[in-house]
Amino acid sequence: MSYPLNKQEGFDVSLRFWLERFFYTKLMKLSAHRVKNKNEFAEVIQDIQSGGRQSIDAIIAVCKRARKVGLIGINTYVNPLFAFYNYCLKVGFEDMRDIEADNVHEFLSIYTTNLSFATIRNYQFALTNFFEFIQKNNILDNGASHIYTMDIIQTNRSFKQELPEYLTQDELKRFLEALKRYDIPQKHVNKTVKLRNQLIILMIAYSGARVSEILELNFKDISIDGEYYLVRLHGKGNKMRTVYILRKLIEHYFNAWIAMRSSFPNAREEMPLFINRKLNVPAQSYIYVIIENLLANIGIRKAKNGAHLLRHSFATMLYTKSKDLILVQESLGHSSIETSRIYTHFDNNKLKNAANVISNIES
Repeated sequence: MSYPLNKQEGFDVSLRFWLERFFYTKLMKLSAHRVKNKNEFAEVIQDIQSGGRQSIDAIIAVCKRARKVGLIGINTYVNPLFAFYNYCLKVGFEDMRDIEADNVHEFLSIYTTNLSFATIRNYQFALTNFFEFIQKNNILDNGASHIYTMDIIQTNRSFKQELPEYLTQDELKRFLEALKRYDIPQKHVNKTVKLRNQLIILMIAYSGARVSEILELNFKDISIDGEYYLVRLHGKGNKMRTVYILRKLIEHYFNAWIAMRSSFPNAREEMPLFINRKLNVPAQSYIYVIIENLLANIGIRKAKNGAHLLRHSFATMLYTKSKDLILVQESLGHSSIETSRIYTHFDNNKLKNAANVISNIES
């Protein structure tokens, strides 16, 4: 179905209209397998269809509700597109046709400064998808469509892919010891919160899983296979993968948590594994803060101290011990082996071999 490119109410309403139509389409297409409350999800879908009349803050709130009810992938588009909306208002466009390649390049140059390579690529991906959607669905007064040349989104700016931060084997050992002590200042901490957080972080450290993958686990996703826990993870794009964790590493915490969780009023097995007494799942940002506090408490300072630091540490140790890049790709759920290849940069033995080769020039 086609829609007029511009709304009579002005540019800001026009842009909000297209943002709403774009997010409505994404809500309908993104993976909703984790959505439990179908009625609330239906309300979210209805609330994204105001025709651009609601404020940008209201649209943001709707997208946050969509993520909260369990829709996976919506955050990929939220930050880039709402930042682009603010940029367009500052520029002062009067017509949707005023947005040109140079404007997109300028936006990317200003708003992605000092962001990681992956985040910059995400901004480009979100903008590309947005303009492709408008191009496919808009109609002008003469019955034609306004064409946005899609390759304008691919900026010529060169990127430097930074090596990920990781913990050495000694640092990881110190971190796990600190996690077991859990002697950090924290509000509203009790025996239940402590045990739940310890198990979540241990599972991240011992599997290399993303924090979101662990927080989305259900009872049925974990089973026993001899000396191991078999854990079925729902990765990006709803791709399933299996990882194993030695039972002896987490069994005490796992059994204690299952017993404690069973005492929660109204808690049921079909609910996520990690909940509080109000039956809510902790936020990813909350787990990041706990990990940062644990690291700070033992004097470890990295450029990025979040939960992804544990994932990078797992991947680095896995490659340096196995030299198996395919194993790293499968364990971490990377869609491309090129993503996994970055961990080969930490193979110091290969670098030492290179030094030995060049040293022969003196002999």
